[in-house]
Amino acid sequence: MSAVRSLLLLTVAVVHTNVVNSYSVGQGHALSHRRGFLTQSIATVSASCAVVSAPLVALSAEDAAEDLDTDFITTDSGLKYKVIKEGTGAIPEPGQAVKAHYTGWLDGFDSPKKFDSSRDRGRAFTFNVGTGRVIRGWDESFSTMRVGERRQIILPPRLAYGDRGAGGIIPPGATLYFDVELLGIL
Repeated sequence: MSAVRSLLLLTVAVVHTNVVNSYSVGQGHALSHRRGFLTQSIATVSASCAVVSAPLVALSAEDAAEDLDTDFITTDSGLKYKVIKEGTGAIPEPGQAVKAHYTGWLDGFDSPKKFDSSRDRGRAFTFNVGTGRVIRGWDESFSTMRVGERRQIILPPRLAYGDRGAGGIIPPGATLYFDVELLGIL
């Protein structure tokens, strides 16, 4: 933020200098110089606002990316997850059947591009962990969760549907965003 403040102070100094110079020069022909002064001041302020707002947008995008990286844990495979609610139950063993709720999105959590949700259907999803019956990212995530745990997970394409996509709903090469909850081991 100090870079933005410095830029803002510099902009104010430039506007002030232009105003003082325009006013000093313009005292001989007051009306024509007032118009020039106003035109120059408006142009300077407009340009300054554009210069100041551009870094703010860039910093906001950087801050958002840093927040995403600091809030999420990244595994060796590239899966990113954030625990929303700690679980207190057991961790499923490979091959065990589990019951889970999930919601999946393209383009980020809570985006308008929700593609599926067991919660919306009111019916939990059942599968065997670690057997390859679901996408790789799910096998990896659910194999380390405790019963009762809820996570947000971000799956790069290689842990989801890869270059093939799925069912005309998930495009090839898509990163998927899921909110998942391990309800129980069956």
